[in-house]
Amino acid sequence: MSKKTTVLAGDIGGTHTRLILAEYNANDRKILCEEHYLSVDYTDLSKIITDFLTKNKINTEINSACFAVAGPVKSGEASITNLPWVINENQLGREFNIAKVKLINDFIAVAYGIFELDKSDFMVLQNGEKSDNKDAAVVGAGTGLGAAHLVWQGDHYQAVSSEAGHAGFAPENQLQCELLTWMLQKHSHVSLEFLLSGKGLHRIYRFLHEVKHVAESPAIHEEMKKVGAAQLITGYALSEKDELCQQTLAIFIDIYAAAAGNIILHYYPLTTLYIGGGIAPKIKNKMQGQRFIDAFTNKAAMTSNMEKITVKLICQDKVGLYGALSLSRLY
Repeated sequence: MSKKTTVLAGDIGGTHTRLILAEYNANDRKILCEEHYLSVDYTDLSKIITDFLTKNKINTEINSACFAVAGPVKSGEASITNLPWVINENQLGREFNIAKVKLINDFIAVAYGIFELDKSDFMVLQNGEKSDNKDAAVVGAGTGLGAAHLVWQGDHYQAVSSEAGHAGFAPENQLQCELLTWMLQKHSHVSLEFLLSGKGLHRIYRFLHEVKHVAESPAIHEEMKKVGAAQLITGYALSEKDELCQQTLAIFIDIYAAAAGNIILHYYPLTTLYIGGGIAPKIKNKMQGQRFIDAFTNKAAMTSNMEKITVKLICQDKVGLYGALSLSRLY
């Protein structure tokens, strides 16, 4: 890049929206400003961008923009899966006088953002074996569940998006079969995202209490009226102060690991799995345990192959933002 350009990037999720503005000159990058917003506080992305530009007194021309969105992108438009937002490339370009605007799936951004991180931003959950195959995958649970495939093209990676979070939940044991049966009483389709998400943690918690009759703490029940259920459940589970919360997190980890393994098998062969999303870093002490790896590798005839895959937990919550930023000057 021979001349100075200004680029805008964003990571747009059901819970959080992050925006960043940067200036590139040749290979040098200067971050001009960065902000974080709660998505539900706004009726659309345009209002967040307006607030961002106004607050930081941005009057310079923005040459290009790239927004990673939690949902499928079709013909330059996306409906955010867990928000009542519709985002359109052309509309944003006209409104903010940006010549080039690109929408990408949020896990495409996460996939490319991996290469923007430092070694310290990862936690190794399983040391696999070196292989001539360089393909990888990224899976992550947060407000929803996402996945992407990183395909090695000889001199660079090509990321391919998916909507794997909306695939059906496949139980791995009798307890999970009971969970699925309970869920099917309420829903005609039980997707992975129904369980591997913040709301999913609460669903598992309710199942254990209502169906398996694990006692619920009255104090926690009252706290949930004021604080998010997922935050409370994980907090009490990590501190090992509540049996219901501990059992909930254990089942969540089992389902998470098994689902990640299933996604890997669809992309197989590959050498590395990256675990992203907002939940895993918050429960990394439990993710480090053998429980996750045992459920991940439990694939009958493919178990020995699963044991050879390197599994890394992404601890940097801005990975999607950094991925969108790295792509923003390419469009």
